[in-house]
Amino acid sequence: MRRLLLALLVLAPLAQADNPLTPWTAGPPTGEWSAPWKLADIPKLKPSVRTLVEQDGRPVLRIQADAAAGGLLHPLDLDGAEAWQLSWQWRTEQKLDKARFATREGDDYAARVYVLLDYPLDSLSFVTRQKLRLARTFFDPDLPAATLSYVWDNRAAPGTHARSAYTETVEMRVLRGPEAPLGQWLSERRDLRADAIAAFGSAPRRILGVVFAADSDNTGESVESYFAAPQLQRAAP
Repeated sequence: MRRLLLALLVLAPLAQADNPLTPWTAGPPTGEWSAPWKLADIPKLKPSVRTLVEQDGRPVLRIQADAAAGGLLHPLDLDGAEAWQLSWQWRTEQKLDKARFATREGDDYAARVYVLLDYPLDSLSFVTRQKLRLARTFFDPDLPAATLSYVWDNRAAPGTHARSAYTETVEMRVLRGPEAPLGQWLSERRDLRADAIAAFGSAPRRILGVVFAADSDNTGESVESYFAAPQLQRAAP
């Protein structure tokens, strides 16, 4: 998605707290998701197909992208200084043969997770600040100041990271690479504060949302991926 997810990591114990992420659905998967989950599309691009289906006795999000892009967004308003841990499971059925990490022409990923962050504008470079102001004025007033993008890549090794080829406000980090098995559930857990500090130099003011997505609009390929069990929890002090 051109404008705008190693083994399960062992992290600090998690404090007991409600999960700010609403379950996909309150009942059996019927294709409709619970509020505040909502579609996240890109103007002028063919949208991916997003549906809720049952796998392994639980509702999961299926995203099918055929030369398309799109995700499912959960808005949030969380204190970015707190040690939020984001966990989820994902699987993909295909690899994108033509995709190239951090390039404009190959900026497609079989599966990806965005975390939208708020930073003071004065923490950004002058050029980035001006671009963001223009984008907020003419396109979307709610565009985040920064974004973490965790991706499932076809070539780059886990741990590889780079700025997006389209904007320096998006930091992309490869969690699964070419050796990751297809058609198998894999688990992830990320320390959002630590990742944000590593990417942008400081903790964000707020965490504004999470997007689960897949895209193949640049390469024109087809991919089918699944997401399950999204959770946000605070690490114990």
